[in-house]
Amino acid sequence: MCHEALKYLKKGGHGRNSSRGGSILNITATLHYTASWYQIHVAAAKAAVDSITRNLALEWGTDYDIRVNGIAPGPIGDTPGMSKLVPDEIKSKTREVMPLYKIGEKWDIAMAALYLVSDAGKYVNGTTLVVDGGLWLSQPRHIPKEGVKKLSRDIEKRSRDKPVGVPTSKL
Repeated sequence: MCHEALKYLKKGGHGRNSSRGGSILNITATLHYTASWYQIHVAAAKAAVDSITRNLALEWGTDYDIRVNGIAPGPIGDTPGMSKLVPDEIKSKTREVMPLYKIGEKWDIAMAALYLVSDAGKYVNGTTLVVDGGLWLSQPRHIPKEGVKKLSRDIEKRSRDKPVGVPTSKL
C-alpha cells in the first residue's frame, strides 16, 4: 500500500521547497513489543510494519519530503478487532487489567491519526505512536497460558465456522 501511495504522493507537487510534503500512516499493534501466547504470526507481521514505517520515513523523508508514521492501537471498544480478539468470556475483566481502567474509544485513534498527519505533527517522522492507555507496559500477562490456549482455539473455531461471504469491514 505504501508503494502504491508513493506514486500519488510524488505527483502531489510536494517538493523540497514546499512547507509540507505528503504523509503515510500505518496501523500496527503492540503484541511484538513484549510477547503474547500463540501470537507469533501477528507479532512478526506487526514488527515488519513498524520496520517498514521507520525505513520508509528515512528514505522517503529524504527523497520526497514524505513523512511515514504509525499508530499502535490497544483495545478499542466497538470495533471488529475487539469482538474477534476479546471474546465475551473475558470482556468483562478487560477493564480491570487496563492501567487506566478503561477501554479506548475510536475517537482516541482518530485524534492520534489527526495529529500525525496534520501540521501539528509536521516534525514527527518514523514514529509509531502507541495509543493503548499504557497496556503494553503492564506485565505479567493476566491470563494463564492454558486459558489463552483454550480461548485461541475457541476463537479460531468460531472464525472457521462463520460462513464465507461479503466482508463486514467498512474500510
